Amino acid sequence: MNSEREELTAQRTADGSFTLHSLRFNQAYHSRHGAVTESLHVFLHAGFNHCIDGQTAPKPLRILELGLGTGLNALLTYSAWNAVPAARRPALEYVALEPHPLSSETLTEMALATDAGVSDAHVNALHDRHGAERHQVQWEDGARFVRLLQGWQEFAASETGTFDLIYYDAFAPDSQPELWAEERFKEAHELLNIGGMLVTYCSKGAVRRAMQSAGLVVEKLPGPPGKREMLRATRPDAENVPLKRFNVRVYFFLMDGTTRGDVMGDRVLVSDEIIAGRRFTKWPGGGLEFGEGPGDCARREALEELGQPISLGPLVHATASFVRSAWRPDEQVLCHYYVARLDAAPTFRVTQELFDFEAGAKQSFRWVNLEKFEEGALSFATDREAWRAFTASNKVR
Repeated sequence: MNSEREELTAQRTADGSFTLHSLRFNQAYHSRHGAVTESLHVFLHAGFNHCIDGQTAPKPLRILELGLGTGLNALLTYSAWNAVPAARRPALEYVALEPHPLSSETLTEMALATDAGVSDAHVNALHDRHGAERHQVQWEDGARFVRLLQGWQEFAASETGTFDLIYYDAFAPDSQPELWAEERFKEAHELLNIGGMLVTYCSKGAVRRAMQSAGLVVEKLPGPPGKREMLRATRPDAENVPLKRFNVRVYFFLMDGTTRGDVMGDRVLVSDEIIAGRRFTKWPGGGLEFGEGPGDCARREALEELGQPISLGPLVHATASFVRSAWRPDEQVLCHYYVARLDAAPTFRVTQELFDFEAGAKQSFRWVNLEKFEEGALSFATDREAWRAFTASNKVR
């Protein structure tokens, strides 16, 4: 506790409200131009109020916050929610991720109740049970707060998307670059309901492009004092997103057996993967790069994923109907599927269990029996369609 107090210092900001300064990250938890002013502008006005104003009738509202910190955003949200007329007030669930919750001793140096316009009891309830894996508070009838001792990646790997609003309030990209990568916004995309929004104070071009690449529709909005702009990103209804580009994907049915005279086996390799925090079973392969043909792509992907070369056989299937990307709704996907065999006995790890990853890995491989494998085990419709073409062809044996 003493080390935390030495690492964090309370500072008054330009609007009179308090923030904490972190020596570890050399960052303030909130803007020195006004902690409350920034929170109200970025998270309440551009986020919470925007959600409420867009409702024709009250419906449950789920908010996820990355970086509870002092709890200022949560307390201001509760105060704003409580001020909504009862006839328009939605049921509220507020989930906050905080792997390093602050101690009550640190927070006594601040005036959170005054700054947020709530009681000391609300502040204490928010930060009670310091260090608990899960802490839940029933604020009022129809309002619930949940604090989880988790970071973003851990939470995103296990949660399904049901949030209407995300307060993305991590430290700045130069302090926590891993939290501003495209992969994180792919996870955010999956955590949001269709039409759900993410708001953040950060407006860097690289962050905006990462959001767009993750399939979010991004708006630049005027920023709070001290910042020219902020960002609001929305998960669109994919069917309404205009198409902008093609995405060519190349996969292969890798048969058990090698090209060195072995009898063709009765098994084919499948890949179990974690993508954007969700688990998928698919065929090995990946995206075509500039300067290579589909066959070149399959060989390169084999070297990258398996660590050894393959001999490519005939093209078995190519998508004939329109397919929209599951990740980037502005992309049309074109898929190619080849038969392939290894040039030598496999040197890569093969497991018999689903999603049997080695430490830190997000991909594992299994041999499956051609006769017994069910297409329903495949996560993507394009893979299932290709499997039907593959098994119907005479190219398997």
